[in-house]
Amino acid sequence: MPGSEIDLVPVRLYEEWLPELAPPWLQGPKGKALLAGWGQGLDEFASLAATGVLARWAALAPEDALNRLGAERGLTRYPGESLEAWRTRVLGAWEFWQWAGTEYGIQLALAQLGYNSAIVPVRNYDNNRWSEFDVYLYASTRSYDGSQEEKSRILGIINQIKPAHTRIGSVRYVPNGPLNWNPAGLNWNPAGQVWGQPPIVLYP
Repeated sequence: MPGSEIDLVPVRLYEEWLPELAPPWLQGPKGKALLAGWGQGLDEFASLAATGVLARWAALAPEDALNRLGAERGLTRYPGESLEAWRTRVLGAWEFWQWAGTEYGIQLALAQLGYNSAIVPVRNYDNNRWSEFDVYLYASTRSYDGSQEEKSRILGIINQIKPAHTRIGSVRYVPNGPLNWNPAGLNWNPAGQVWGQPPIVLYP
């Protein structure tokens, strides 16, 4: 199982401390060796206890413990999601759920994935589609790699956090973004400006 090997918190307190507390008749080589052995056992127990406590901290937890912490917070780790990205999402679970169902919540969730974003209500250019919204993604700490795994991850997060009464109109990744455009006129190429690569359509 990935992450099953846990690095224990090193503790060498009792191994060094017990011999120092010994009475004079235990200060010889054999007495010190005996107390140091007892100290090693106590240090091992303290190491296990400290490691167990730290496993409850998302910032320090090993991978298997982090997976449990994520599940406790109602989050799902996506296939291929790196440990660092997963840890960031688990650490941001409070804000993630606090802002669930809001436009800001969508942007926050996408920021936790590593993307800047803009949310545009479709009603800005089509009054008949009042409940839909478009999402434009821009690179931040990561850029879209074109994989199906990453696409599913992005769409899954948006569907999880969006307001219940809304629907996704489209999702596009803008490689050279952010773009400044006029929603009313749908003017993607103002005079005198040349864009780079066209947006990558993730949905529909």
